[in-house]
Formats: sequence, C-alpha cells, structure tokens
Amino acid sequence: MIIIRAAFSLAVLALAGVLIVTLSGHLWGRYQEETAALGFGGVSERLASQVGVAGPVSAFWAFAEAELAPVLRYVQQVEAQPASPPLVREAAAIEE
Repeated sequence: MIIIRAAFSLAVLALAGVLIVTLSGHLWGRYQEETAALGFGGVSERLASQVGVAGPVSAFWAFAEAELAPVLRYVQQVEAQPASPPLVREAAAIEE
C-alpha cells in the first residue's frame, strides 16, 4: 500500500513538472513572438550601432561608461579628498 502511494505521488509530481516545463516553453515562445512583432528584439543591436561597437555586452558597457562618466569622475574626486576627522561633542551626564 505504501509503495503504491509513493509511486502515485511520484507520477503526479512528474506530470506536474512536465506540465510546468511545457507551459513555460509555450509562454516563452509567445513572449518572443510578441517582442519581435513590437520591435523590441533589436534593442542591443540598435545600441551597438549607435555607440559603434560590436556585440550586445560591449554595447552595454560602452553605453554605461559614456552615461556614467560624470558620476564616476565625481566619485573619484570625492574619494581622492582626505577624510575630515569626525566631530566629537562632549555631553554632560545628568545626575538625578
């Protein structure tokens, strides 16, 4: 009886897994079709052509460096300045 119950549970879990994989594959296919139809599929290619580099990862990094250059310069300037000593204030203890 226990073996039958375990085999049945295993079969149900296996069928649920197959169903999840099948449905996720179907949804991913629909997502790809919709993004291609709406023109969202070539974002990295358009970015690469604007920046002038090849490959989506290179295009991303070139774009990020171009956009973040002022921020990075500011951070480098702040880090180059010596840190000021912290302000320490003395507090008097109140005795009752």
